[in-house]
Formats: sequence, C-alpha cells, structure tokens
Amino acid sequence: MVPSGAGCRDENVGDPIEKLFSNPPDITLSDSHELVGEEDTDLEPTDAGFQWLTFSLGDEEYALDITQINEIIKPRDITDIPRAPDFILGVISLRGIIIPVFDLGRRLNLGSRELTSQSRVVVCQEGDVIVGLLVDKITQVIRIYEKDIEPPPAVLSGPDRYFVEGVGRYQGRMLVLLQLENVLNPELFDLKKGVPCE
Repeated sequence: MVPSGAGCRDENVGDPIEKLFSNPPDITLSDSHELVGEEDTDLEPTDAGFQWLTFSLGDEEYALDITQINEIIKPRDITDIPRAPDFILGVISLRGIIIPVFDLGRRLNLGSRELTSQSRVVVCQEGDVIVGLLVDKITQVIRIYEKDIEPPPAVLSGPDRYFVEGVGRYQGRMLVLLQLENVLNPELFDLKKGVPCE
C-alpha cells in the first residue's frame, strides 16, 4: 500500500510535485501552474485524465503514473550488492527501509548516467516492491487525457515492448509512458540479450 504523502490525483491538496520531494527547502521548484498544465477544455465529461511525473534521461522525456511514486530524493551513498545485474546500483536505507536503486538509463538500455546536481532518485512502489529509479532531471507533473495516449509503437521489440505502456502527447511533446511493474522486476529480462530470463 502506498504510504500517506504519496502522489495522488486530488487537485485540491496543493502542488503535486512538491509533495513528492523529501527535502523541499533544498530544491527550487517552478510555480504550480508551470508544473501541472492548464486544463484542456475540449474534452468529454468522463475523461478526467491521469497525472504523470515527467523526467529526462538524456535528451528523451519519460513519465510515470504519479500514484505509483512515493517520493523524490537526492542521490545518496549507495551500498553495492555483489553479483547484482549492472542496472542495479546497490541499496540505500530510507527511514530504516532497505531499497534497491536502479540506474534507469541502464535498465532501459540507454547507457549509464552521470550524476549531476539535477539527478534525482524517484522512489516508486508497485505492490509490495519499492525501488528507487535514478533519473537525470525531474521536469514537471502533467495531466494526460486518454485521448492523448497511444499504444506502444509496433516496431518496439524485446524489453522495449514490455517497458513501455504507451506514448503520451502533451503540448506538442511526446512522452514515453513507462510500465512500472515490468521496469521494477529485475528478473524479467537479460538486457544484454534482450530476451526474458529463464
């Protein structure tokens, strides 16, 4: 179960991205109207949309359903795990809970990421599994409506097909919407071979 304080879809409880940061005073955030896009008036009444946290890996933008995110933290000391897959950087202790940290760039077969002042660890939860995902930069929280989400392109194969939930369109941008359950499953794929693990 996602702890209290995790991302939610209630628009009346303040800035959705600020609630995700563990140390808001250390981080300069844009105004809330810049983080959550203005409402689209050309919608069916039943299309409430979903909120997504957007972030960068290199030159590409990705997004995760905000309800699957517990918090966002700055990178900290990571303890190595012997014989772990190369995309697992190690583990951290977060308020007494041991959490593995994935290099999301390596996980998506995009190469390793260099830490910068804008790097963040997005702490996600899928069922009982909690994992930190290292990303290059947090961008904003946006609302994407169902009419603006397309299925994964047919050309995707191997791990890409399972890691991508769809492609979202937002203000002229295309965002890769990640399938968190598969991303967080370390045994799902051998990325060097691009096939499911036996």
